[in-house]
Amino acid sequence: MVMFEKILPSLLSFVSISLLVFIAIVQGRKLWVLFESEFTRNADHQLSRLFVFADPSKIFWGYIAILLTLLPLTWMLTESVVLVLMLAGALIWAPRLLIKILSQRRKLTLDQQLPDVLDQIAGSMVAGSTFVNAVQHMVDENSGPVEQEFTLFLRELRVGSRLEEALDNLGERVGSEDMDLVVGAVLIARDVGGNLAETFSRLSGTLRRKQDMEKKIKALTAQGVLQGWVVCALPFAMLLLLTLIEPEAVHAFWNSLLGWIFFAIVLILELLGGAFIRNIVRIDV
Repeated sequence: MVMFEKILPSLLSFVSISLLVFIAIVQGRKLWVLFESEFTRNADHQLSRLFVFADPSKIFWGYIAILLTLLPLTWMLTESVVLVLMLAGALIWAPRLLIKILSQRRKLTLDQQLPDVLDQIAGSMVAGSTFVNAVQHMVDENSGPVEQEFTLFLRELRVGSRLEEALDNLGERVGSEDMDLVVGAVLIARDVGGNLAETFSRLSGTLRRKQDMEKKIKALTAQGVLQGWVVCALPFAMLLLLTLIEPEAVHAFWNSLLGWIFFAIVLILELLGGAFIRNIVRIDV
């Protein structure tokens, strides 16, 4: 009886810990499956919009491999929990940032191709082609984002979609103001009539002048943008340089609560300063 009373607390502890571990494993597995499914679904959706066709599961496991490599390596080199957490946050945000950059570059490329595309369509329509046939001729002579988007537009028409619906889908996929102007011009010409070829020619000239103005503004504000990047990066570059040259002098900064508080304050002020500079040099056309 006495031995049973001695064994009972240990047995209860073992059963409780085993139960907690089992629950943690079950819940962790559910969270892992949910994270994997959401990651692969979002990756497949976003990449398909960019016409990048890759296996989402391979992308997921490559992403996990990067996490499992960089995070332990950072811990072994710095032994700083804060730096590891900051790197983990940056890596979690990195896929969204990469998709955003690729999407912006694709949209910019398409906008630059659009004036020439409108001239080609207008020339074909002047020669006697219908709008759809003119778009088909343009697709056959071009490549890149504009060819991909208008090819999908033509495929939607072939499977029975109405012209208005296919145009709306085109404008929604591209998400560009210039493409919205093209879609609006076609829809208005279809509703009220008019010379669509002449409309495309005028719209092409308008878009070219708009792009020239944007390039001039970008050139005039380039110095301000560079100054903003230099001002924002200078404190962190100096801190990194001091860490490499005099690690003992900045040891307290990286390994004390007060040092991390100062770092957080500097980071917040740098972000605010960068936002102010960006608003100053950004001019909407």
